[in-house]
Amino acid sequence: MKNFFIILFLSIFVFYSCDKDSDNIPEIREYSEQVIVDNDLIVTYLKTHTYNYNQLNVRSDLKIILDTLDSSNSSKLSLYDMIDVKTVDVTDSNGDIVPHNLYYLIVREGEKRSPVITDSVYVAYQGSLLDGNYFDQRSFPVWLDLANALPGFREGVSELKSGSYIQNQDGSISYQNYGVGLFFMPSGLGYFNSQTSSAIPEYSPLIFSVKLMTYTDTDHDNDGILSINEDIDGDGIPFQDDTDGDRLWNMYDVDDDNDGVLTKNELDKNDDGIIDDTDNDGIPDYLDNDS
Repeated sequence: MKNFFIILFLSIFVFYSCDKDSDNIPEIREYSEQVIVDNDLIVTYLKTHTYNYNQLNVRSDLKIILDTLDSSNSSKLSLYDMIDVKTVDVTDSNGDIVPHNLYYLIVREGEKRSPVITDSVYVAYQGSLLDGNYFDQRSFPVWLDLANALPGFREGVSELKSGSYIQNQDGSISYQNYGVGLFFMPSGLGYFNSQTSSAIPEYSPLIFSVKLMTYTDTDHDNDGILSINEDIDGDGIPFQDDTDGDRLWNMYDVDDDNDGVLTKNELDKNDDGIIDDTDNDGIPDYLDNDS
């Protein structure tokens, strides 16, 4: 009988503890609800802040400094007066499409071409919260793969153009006329409910200031097809395209149709510069497992 009461006590304690812990687990918010909250926060920020646009022409480093609008600078334009916006779709856990607004400001466009969302970019950047606290910054450029970057970051960088470079006498490289931009993204285009560090709370809208020095067209699986062109359904997003259903996106799959022949070996077998379609069924050989 004594053992019975001990077991009963332990069962009640464990049940109560688990139930108490479950009360402390934060409920995951819906994208469709959070995007409204985030958008209001961002718009309020844009309407009440500005940046040093009248000083950048004398700053060789093109460092962007954000500032609150008040009586001392009330004649300056707000960020909201200068901002552009693009819609980026996010798919929620139910498979529903939730449009998100990415606000971006092109401080300097750049002089060459723009990267696409699968390219590798050479960038310097700063990341901060709306309260001004920085969580990441790279004063010296680093290479980043946009395919693995935050959706808001890669979509923003794709609006910039790269610059040119000169080689200095000591052999070092200096970049000039590169694109510079500001991006304001809701949490759904950032980390959403993933707290990657204590510096970024869950559901935080983010700000990025980015300088795009240069970039490279990227073929992640080295199959002869640029990753952006492995967008089979033509929706502009190659991150979900999987021709052979092997759960490996085409942009990472060296055999896109799973026929045992590498994509690069059946792409253009006669080297005429035209993608092969041996059986003339309108499906390229590298995507056709019965070609």
